[in-house]
Amino acid sequence: MAELYCSCEQQHQIWGEFWWVGGKYGGKYEWVFFDDDQISETYAEQLTHCPSCAMRLERMELKVS
Repeated sequence: MAELYCSCEQQHQIWGEFWWVGGKYGGKYEWVFFDDDQISETYAEQLTHCPSCAMRLERMELKVS
């Protein structure tokens, strides 16, 4: 698990986890993101886009705390 921040002006707090997805064979790992801002409407929900700026969440675009 990693504490991350969107690179937008609001720097929304997000946590990311590296999950195994897919079947036993041919599966892969991918990042899964959750809202970590306790005052956010989407707190603890899985995210694909930043709740503050709507940018699609990609690990390489997020900042480490």
